[in-house]
Amino acid sequence: MTAGIGCDELVAEFEKDHDDYNSIMAKALADRLAEAFAEKMHELVRREHWGYAKEEKLGAEDLIRTISGHPSGTGVSCLSDHTEKAHLI
Repeated sequence: MTAGIGCDELVAEFEKDHDDYNSIMAKALADRLAEAFAEKMHELVRREHWGYAKEEKLGAEDLIRTISGHPSGTGVSCLSDHTEKAHLI
């Protein structure tokens, strides 16, 4: 599943026109859609495909809490201890 098909071309057009706002918004929207699809897939796998949580009735926030760890980007620590960031530089 992907939410970014055509996004690079769209962003390139916005950047060519020096339209930073729409460039940033297109990237952010594609990112949010990808996250939403990942969360939906997580729900489907739990309830239907693997079936280990068939009777589960979790809301969106509770379902997100079932993910072990935290999906973070480079330089964004999922822990409150940020001392390791110094080693990345």
